[in-house]
Amino acid sequence: MNVTLNGRMGGPETGVRCLAAIVMLRPKLKAALAPLAVPGLATLDITLWLGGSISACAGPGVEASAKYYAKKETLDVVISVPRAEVAAMGDAATPEAIAACVAQGLEQMPLSAAARALDLQAMREAIREVIPPVARQAGS
Repeated sequence: MNVTLNGRMGGPETGVRCLAAIVMLRPKLKAALAPLAVPGLATLDITLWLGGSISACAGPGVEASAKYYAKKETLDVVISVPRAEVAAMGDAATPEAIAACVAQGLEQMPLSAAARALDLQAMREAIREVIPPVARQAGS
C-alpha cells in the first residue's frame, strides 16, 4: 500500500516543533504499510493539521475525517491535532509522538459505508507498531 503524509502547521512555532518529526515519520510509515495489501485500497493519503498560534485546528482532542474514493482506491484522511496537544509534545516532537496522533486519528475517524467495507485493521496495527511501547503507554 502506498502512503503519503503531509503536515499543515497552525503557526511558525509548530513547524519548528513538528516538521522534522513528520519528515522522519514518513519513511517509517511507508516501510510499515508497503507490504500490506488491502483489497480496494491502494493509497492512504494522510494530512495532519497541527494547531499553533495562528490556527488552533481542532476541539479538545484529536479529530479525524475520511473520504474514500473507490475508483482511485484512495482513502484521504485529515487528522487535526489541537494546539494544546502539540504544545504538550515539548520543544521538539518525536516521530513516535506524531505517529501516536496519526494512530489515534485513524482509530476514531468516521467512515462512509463504502470505506467501512475495507479491512483496515492490519493498517491500524502496522501504524501502532511504529509507536514504541513507552510512547503508547504515555499516550494512553
